[in-house]
Amino acid sequence: MSQVKRLLGFVRPYSFRLVIAVCLMVVVGASAGVTALLIKPIFDVLLDPKKQTAKIALIQAKPYFPYTIYLQDILPHWVHNIWGVVAFVIIGVAVIKGISEFLATYFINYTGHSVVRDLRNLLYSKLIEQSISFFHRHPTGRLMSAITSDTERIQYAVSQTAADTLKQTFTLVALLGALFYYDWRLALISMVLIPLVVFPSAKLGRYIRASSRSSQDKMADLNNVLQETFTGIRIVKAFAMESFEVEKFKATTRRLLRVSLRWVRAQAVSSPLMEVLGAITIAGLLFYERRLILNHLQTTGDFLGFLYALLSSYEPVKRLTGVSNAFAQALGASEQVFQYLDSQPEMVDKPGAPRLPPFQREIIFDQVEFDYEDGVPLLRDINLRIGKGEVVALVGPSGAGKTTLASLIPRFFDVDEGRITVDGHDVRDIKLDSLRSQIGIVTQETILFNDTVYNNICYGSRWPTEAQVREAARVALAEEFILEMPQGYQTMIGERGQRLSGGQRQRIAIARALLKNPPILILDEATSELDTESELLVQRALNNLMAGRTVVVIAHRLSTVRRAERIVVIDRGTISEIGTHDDLVSRGGIYQRLHDLQFVDAEP
Repeated sequence: MSQVKRLLGFVRPYSFRLVIAVCLMVVVGASAGVTALLIKPIFDVLLDPKKQTAKIALIQAKPYFPYTIYLQDILPHWVHNIWGVVAFVIIGVAVIKGISEFLATYFINYTGHSVVRDLRNLLYSKLIEQSISFFHRHPTGRLMSAITSDTERIQYAVSQTAADTLKQTFTLVALLGALFYYDWRLALISMVLIPLVVFPSAKLGRYIRASSRSSQDKMADLNNVLQETFTGIRIVKAFAMESFEVEKFKATTRRLLRVSLRWVRAQAVSSPLMEVLGAITIAGLLFYERRLILNHLQTTGDFLGFLYALLSSYEPVKRLTGVSNAFAQALGASEQVFQYLDSQPEMVDKPGAPRLPPFQREIIFDQVEFDYEDGVPLLRDINLRIGKGEVVALVGPSGAGKTTLASLIPRFFDVDEGRITVDGHDVRDIKLDSLRSQIGIVTQETILFNDTVYNNICYGSRWPTEAQVREAARVALAEEFILEMPQGYQTMIGERGQRLSGGQRQRIAIARALLKNPPILILDEATSELDTESELLVQRALNNLMAGRTVVVIAHRLSTVRRAERIVVIDRGTISEIGTHDDLVSRGGIYQRLHDLQFVDAEP
């Protein structure tokens, strides 16, 4: 019920349209009841030769339609006979029902699609606010499945299923009214069978809900396989692993099929159950009604009208059983959605946190400790001061904690012990956006978007002029190759910039950082994957970017950090050495060993 209430909370902004839809569905249901009531006059009056010539036979008989006498006065002459009245009513009921059903279905679907749009927007905004560690814990495919597949099932339940629920509910009520009108005793006997359908359906609904949740999980696994395969397609083809990936995909789809068939079997039981119960009821009804008709206790019209209403009422009951199954699937899908919505971001601003003033003096690591997993420390006892305008390089073996140390500055993670201050402000005590707005990052894995060159350079900058964008590209040594592209700055560069070379992607990223113009810069292996020529161009662009900024450089290749004012050697999560290149290379420590491995031993 809590999940249902949360879903209804999203419906509240569209309650006016929903109320109109409900009223229109009442008209649709009433139309079904009127159709059932038409059966008696058709068979008892219209098809009786003795009464065909009586113009007011319908009025003299039991008043099946209220105010028939007034209809006789206001209707044209051609409908003054009983055939005309019934024909007019049949057409009128069909037209009113059709218009009402169209408008009601539209309003309900409008509400359902709008609710899911709001839900998707809220879910996306909630996920994108999560910390980096959240995305480390949750596979991309599962997150994508929550936004697309899970919300799709919710949308189906809130729109199409809701429309069907209202229609079938009001239709059932109208038909039950017709049943009681014809024979209230027999109607009560017929209703005894309803619990035989409702109780099994409730149990099936719980089973379907659990199976639906498992099905959504398997669909998330499928999305994850697709995401990994398509983004790593070059590796797949380079290692000739197409057949392996196909088999892995087939195994995933087999698991999805098995889980999906569980709730399909459960859902398929309800319809045959209704058919069997309906057949039993009709067989008993025939024996009962035969005796009444033979004894002239009931007319043929009464019997056929009751039978029509009874048979028609089974369809709404059967559809409502399917509706409950669809709602069970939606609730199963909503579990993951609400779980993500309830996830609290790890990086949040403290109440009343001030904005960080423009960077002026220094960044200080004070007794900093950090670990990804409890009991497995990664950084220990880090004490470091980085002054304004200083270029500090972080070097050390792979896995030593260099990237993690740099990631603590923009507060991608919070320290476990100690603190990091910027101009004396603890990064946990200031507004996060004011901190990150003063930091630019160029990484080894350049992230570009499937957009134009111009928009990729503008990313992260507010309303730059075209002249500023072109100047950033020139300083980043990127304008030359940009102008050689088919549409220049308006050229689409493909997903992750795949239409560009590695050096070109890096220079676009550098232009993006230049346009943002941050006082603090983090370079994480920015030239590690480039060839010699591209590295020289990118290094020149980086020199332009680094001018006048406070820079933290992370590099494995020591040739890129020789000119750093200070080199900080990280080993096993601690700072083991600090100094200049010439100083460290003669100390006989870890830096000298790394230097010898890269240069002295390079020739052998």
